[in-house]
Amino acid sequence: MAIQAIQPATPYYSLHPHQLQYLSPTAPSSHKRLKMAARASRKELLQFSCRASSEDDYLLDAPVSAGDGFSFTGGKYSDESNPADEWFKQGKMVKAFPILGSKDKAKDPIFGLTMGTGSQTTADVFRWFCVESGSADNPSVLLVHGFPSQAYSYRKVLPVLSKKYHAIAFDWIGFGFSDKPQPGYGFDYTLGEYVSSFESLINGLLLDKVSLVVQGYFAPVVVKYASEHPEKINHLVLLNPPV
Repeated sequence: MAIQAIQPATPYYSLHPHQLQYLSPTAPSSHKRLKMAARASRKELLQFSCRASSEDDYLLDAPVSAGDGFSFTGGKYSDESNPADEWFKQGKMVKAFPILGSKDKAKDPIFGLTMGTGSQTTADVFRWFCVESGSADNPSVLLVHGFPSQAYSYRKVLPVLSKKYHAIAFDWIGFGFSDKPQPGYGFDYTLGEYVSSFESLINGLLLDKVSLVVQGYFAPVVVKYASEHPEKINHLVLLNPPV
């Protein structure tokens, strides 16, 4: 069978993309070349399918006026279910340690854009995310995560301890689901502030005496607190503390 090549009246390179769908060359190879030419002749715009559960969440394709969508402290890039959502449902927010200093909205130090709600402080008192397991009538054990980490690292330990203890894991300020203020906006992340805020959290949890288990670089904070309040401590356990 003879194959006849058809020469279009209008050159391919002068066709607009919307005209290409009506052109069907006889030879398949020519059709493929047309599709490649169409892709090369226009700049494709990528569209992201993003949803948000509230107006305060970031989106990948959000306009600049909506805020900075590239910060680790805040931002929400998907509404799909994930383990963090299930973990959040197990906990509660405990208010402890008053917010001092400026009540201004925190801004990105580089671009000057107002940051998302996850980087802003609440009205007067910081919110700490805590997960409790076991009867409150049992001896209390407070599980302190390291840096950088969060209470989620104790998710396998909580059910084991809950059989004989009232076990509590929490997120430090600046970590996990707890408030994440920017330095200069109510919390500067100093040793003294961490010790004072830790004391406030223990009082907020209504713990008269407690055993403390701390991992990693937050050990100095807990040791300093324990040395200042020995009457509150049953046991102190250090896991991989800095030398």
